[in-house]
Amino acid sequence: MTISTRTWLFLVILCLTVVASIGSYVALTQIWSKQLSVFKQKYAAEQSQHLLYSLRERMQQNGTDRSDSIGIFEEASRHFAIPIQYVDADRETVILDLLDPVWLKRTDLFTVEAPLVLNGKIDGYLTSYFDTSDGTYSPAIRQFEEQIQRRSRFAITMLLCAAFAVSVFASWRWSRSLSTSSGMAESIVTSNQLSPIPVRGTTETRVLITTINHLIDRFERHESWRNQLMQDLTHELRTPLTAVLSQLDAIIDGIYPLTADQIQRILVDIERLYRLVEDMEKLSEAEGAQFELNKQEVNLSRVVQGIYEGFLFLTREKNIRFEYVPSKTPCYLQADPDRVAQILSNVMYNAIKYTPSGGKIEVGVVHEEDSMLVYCKDTGMGIPEEDLGRIFDRFYRADKSRSRDSGGLGVGLSIAKALVEAHQGKIWAESKLGKGSVFWIRLPVQQSFQMDSSRQALSAG
Repeated sequence: MTISTRTWLFLVILCLTVVASIGSYVALTQIWSKQLSVFKQKYAAEQSQHLLYSLRERMQQNGTDRSDSIGIFEEASRHFAIPIQYVDADRETVILDLLDPVWLKRTDLFTVEAPLVLNGKIDGYLTSYFDTSDGTYSPAIRQFEEQIQRRSRFAITMLLCAAFAVSVFASWRWSRSLSTSSGMAESIVTSNQLSPIPVRGTTETRVLITTINHLIDRFERHESWRNQLMQDLTHELRTPLTAVLSQLDAIIDGIYPLTADQIQRILVDIERLYRLVEDMEKLSEAEGAQFELNKQEVNLSRVVQGIYEGFLFLTREKNIRFEYVPSKTPCYLQADPDRVAQILSNVMYNAIKYTPSGGKIEVGVVHEEDSMLVYCKDTGMGIPEEDLGRIFDRFYRADKSRSRDSGGLGVGLSIAKALVEAHQGKIWAESKLGKGSVFWIRLPVQQSFQMDSSRQALSAG
């Protein structure tokens, strides 16, 4: 049996508020009980004073004879319904005792003692006894008790209603965002409509919704990548496949003779297909590289120098002046050396490919405070300003005049960008048409490697 979050919150909050209400009711009851006790004591003191005043008036009128006064005391005790005890002025002789001995055993017995003054002298001491546990002997006390009982019933009713209302509102308020989010998440599954969920609610709910939105965004990007990949593959495969099929149909139909030249043309188109599949595999690996990076301590200057020396032969063949400017300080960072070499190879090869004979390419490394900066500067044809934002897209080539045979498939810079971003870095280009381009690669350095590099620089100095 499953229970909704709102119901669970309602039950929990209801239990807590009911407990709090009962506690408040008990506290109020105790306060009102103390008020009742104080009222009874005050009432008893007033009644005792009335009794004392009545006795003094009657005794002054009838005289102070002891035998007559006893009758007056008994009559007054019955009239006021108050048990009394009267002792003489020295507190040693009990003149009258109208108290039931059973009353003396009660713990809630309240006594009031007052002197009886006749003719300016203390004749004796009158003690009045009151049973505070019984409120029926006085209409005032009985009325006050009934009033407290009405207050108690009203208070517990209001507290329980408030507890129920607070539980309903709080459970609705706290679960509203979660219920809305779960409904939208369910609609995403059922309707395949990927729309972000509004971020609201408690901190935990906001974190959950933000995570779901990130997953939605990630899924959309992967889905977009998959659709784009299928479109790119369809576009790129169509031309060489059409060429191969048309040539084979022509040979089968006898239009073209089966010669070595025809076979060579078919082989060229098949090799183009092979290079396409191979480059797409590299691009797919690069875009998933953040899950496969083998990071370790890397001397970036040494990696750049190795790639530079590997391309020296090619630049000499094209009559391009190729220069390397090393950093003056050690350049260590945590990275995947094979992926970094792949990035640098793609960028340098791209510069060599677009730099004409007699041009110049300069490669260097710059040590920054929290990153390493590699640049590749050429004097090639340059990139139009409107194309700078697209040169890292798949299959995009700034030079439309180049064929796919000589210009490649246009995925080299895409691979480089994917690998740089997998290292949490950044790659960008600056260019002026007809003057050349500069490609910048910034890779972050961990703090430990920054400290090690600083110590090595100081020791070298």
